[in-house]
Amino acid sequence: MNITKNKFPNINTKRLFLREINLNDARTLFHYWSDDEVTQYLNIDSFINIGQALNMIRLLKSLFPRKEGIRWVIVRKEDNAVIGTCGFNSWVKKSSRGEIGYELGRTYWGNGYASEALSEIIKYGFNVMELNRIEAFTVPEAVRSINLLKKFGFKKEGILREYGYWNNQYWDENIYSLLKKDWVSQNKAD
Repeated sequence: MNITKNKFPNINTKRLFLREINLNDARTLFHYWSDDEVTQYLNIDSFINIGQALNMIRLLKSLFPRKEGIRWVIVRKEDNAVIGTCGFNSWVKKSSRGEIGYELGRTYWGNGYASEALSEIIKYGFNVMELNRIEAFTVPEAVRSINLLKKFGFKKEGILREYGYWNNQYWDENIYSLLKKDWVSQNKAD
């Protein structure tokens, strides 16, 4: 796989297929992005109409052609269900870093799907995008997300006080990072 080519890369895992997001995914993703429990720790307000989902899909879809990021739809192979999205919300080539993000529909929480998808996109980030650093931002209350990041060796670097604003309030955000040298080192030990 080569990120410099214009063909969007698909990724296969044991149970999942990661593919390009498209407008046909709008109804399912609107269902997730309008769920207050799913969006509770995301930097978006819960959606109230399908047009918001269409606009978000257009935004996420535009990242790859501009080489500013990449966002996949997560599809469960057993039933072809779209269960969420994941990818790099930003990609700063000059400093070889990207910001990772992910969410699943509530029905799919607790089954290891986020972990399975994250494992592959981390590999993609370091091996194909040639990142040196992968960042993740979480609110301190997002315990499940924090535990997932720690599982992959992400280290907390600090708290960005009132860094984000959504749901009509300012939020503190933790910043976590995973460096390529640490990832390589931990994967040699496995």
